Amino acid sequence: MQQQPVFIQLPSAPMQTIYKTIQQVVKSNIPFFITGETGVGKEGIAKYIHETSSRRDKPFIAINCGRFSAELLQSELFGHEAGAFTSAIRQRQGAFEMANGGILFLDEVPEMSLDAQKMLLRVLDTATFTRLGGNEQLTVDVHIIAATNRDIEKAVTEKEFREDLYYRLKGMMFHIPPLRERPEDIAPLVATFISEFSAEYEKNITGIMPEALIRLEQAAWPGNIRQLRSSIQAAVALATTDKLEPKDFSDPHLELSQTLISIWQALPLETRQAIWETLPLEIQHTIGHEFSKHMTEPGRNLHIPNMAEEGEFLNIRDMNQDQILHAVALRRIREYPSLREAAKSLDIDIRTLQRHAQWKDSND
Repeated sequence: MQQQPVFIQLPSAPMQTIYKTIQQVVKSNIPFFITGETGVGKEGIAKYIHETSSRRDKPFIAINCGRFSAELLQSELFGHEAGAFTSAIRQRQGAFEMANGGILFLDEVPEMSLDAQKMLLRVLDTATFTRLGGNEQLTVDVHIIAATNRDIEKAVTEKEFREDLYYRLKGMMFHIPPLRERPEDIAPLVATFISEFSAEYEKNITGIMPEALIRLEQAAWPGNIRQLRSSIQAAVALATTDKLEPKDFSDPHLELSQTLISIWQALPLETRQAIWETLPLEIQHTIGHEFSKHMTEPGRNLHIPNMAEEGEFLNIRDMNQDQILHAVALRRIREYPSLREAAKSLDIDIRTLQRHAQWKDSND
């Protein structure tokens, strides 16, 4: 049985904005659609919506639509009568019946078969459904929260997800940024997971050493909160002191930046180009994030491909810090239609962007 996520409010600005927006609209019956990478905390936000809503005393049922075959998913959602299919030996309630009066969280909703999508649309339009293999029409009152780690609009364009269902579900859209973009959330998550696993393993782990926490805050976390939780679980199991230390963490992703830089610098420029073009966009973002930590160190010759213009390299050989920031700022200004968007892509304000772009070497 999958463990329900432990929900805590996180301090980063993007998460605080999401919480405040939810508080403003949660009393309405508007549907919610949550997007974000795998493991980023979409179900945690769904739980927050449930606990904040007037349905908090009613059921919260979560279904991962990507874990079931087309036939089994319909059974999971709508239930079935005995004999509806080979293994249906008795009547079974589905998620809609179990969630009646409460909230149904549909994770990875684009993975639903088109038949299941059609049935879901009918429930949303009429608040009625029938179990598989049955004729009885059942009525339900369920608030839907949908989620996906995919580009949902692309799925609609490619006819993998019904357009009418998408517009029925989208209501209030929330995008949860990856953990690597909000390192200030790591410390409270670590504290929560230490408490959880210390109790489970009957250990007296009271916290984490500062140098270990810094290491976690600088890691890429491609698996996001789910990966962080697993790392803390392993560290607690390995710990021999009352606070977690760097030696307690064996996750290879924590050494990602050093390993990537060593490997990348050893490759010929043409090879780097060929490799980069084969990487998924999410991996490009992770690698770019790791290398960006070293961009302020003068003299680095990293040759990171420009992620906005495929195949173009930003050669920072022999540049000092100001020259690097100047080059990056100018390139972002060229790439984005407005200064606001260019500044946002670098997580800085417009004034800072303009200062970097207009920098002049005193020797010029």
